[in-house]
Amino acid sequence: MPATRSLLSSVARSPDDPPVWNRPEITFVSICPKCGHQRFQHGYSRRTLFYLPSERRRIDAGCSDCNVCWPIRGKNRRMISPQ
Repeated sequence: MPATRSLLSSVARSPDDPPVWNRPEITFVSICPKCGHQRFQHGYSRRTLFYLPSERRRIDAGCSDCNVCWPIRGKNRRMISPQ
């Protein structure tokens, strides 16, 4: 059985294909409540975006032009969340 398990794991993922949790930050879009423009949000990893909604924690977004920060809510939060 251990030989089968190692064979399956080597077929499922190669060294060039890292696990999803180790991939770099992902980007999503949120609309600035002050200027109304769509702003790309950077800085959250897939792991963090999975964890925050499941723990009912805040996901913040920001606009560098307006220098404001706001929490992602409602429909946008559900779109980001994998659940």
